[in-house]
Amino acid sequence: MPLRNQLLCAAVFLLIVGILFVDNIRAAEPGNTLLAKTAPPPILNERDLLAYKQKGKGTLAGQAFLVSPSGKAITQAGAPVHLIPSTPYTRYWFDHNVRTTSCSETDTPASPEAAVAPRVQTNCSQEALTRLQAEKRLVPYIRTTRANPTGHFWFTKIPAGRYYLVGLIKEGSGARKEEQLTGLAWLTIELDAGEKVTNLVVTDCKSNLC
Repeated sequence: MPLRNQLLCAAVFLLIVGILFVDNIRAAEPGNTLLAKTAPPPILNERDLLAYKQKGKGTLAGQAFLVSPSGKAITQAGAPVHLIPSTPYTRYWFDHNVRTTSCSETDTPASPEAAVAPRVQTNCSQEALTRLQAEKRLVPYIRTTRANPTGHFWFTKIPAGRYYLVGLIKEGSGARKEEQLTGLAWLTIELDAGEKVTNLVVTDCKSNLC
């Protein structure tokens, strides 16, 4: 092979290597979610939860509701409201299933009929909540109460820490069809030792209340 062709091949090779190197650097930059690989879900570590198992002196009170298209607060008597400790494991669950609700592209429908009618985002978040509650090691650390007909709820004897408040409302109390909503209402909160917090607004964040 002539020397000129050898030099040309070497130059092309170095150019390709340089492009690959720059792409790798860009992928490693913080915030570059398009190029960087998705981090795997964290493993549940019960040591992160130990502080949440004990009884504390804090209290939480508020109202859980969804917002109708007309702006009306939709509540449900007996709707469950869950107080979930914030740890790396539950934080990943919350960010991927509640804060930004979406169905996984890898989910396979249980039947051909399900494939024709894909699940709505609300169903996905409900299923995610069900899966979280099915984690037996997490059950002792999740507190649950029930909302009254106006959506108000109370928690007592809560230890200090960061929490997710998640309420599941099914077919709210509205008389019209547009007010019979189903979905998750949520809120994040940090509670100090012995703190008493009232008038919390737990909603689906379709308004400016979040």
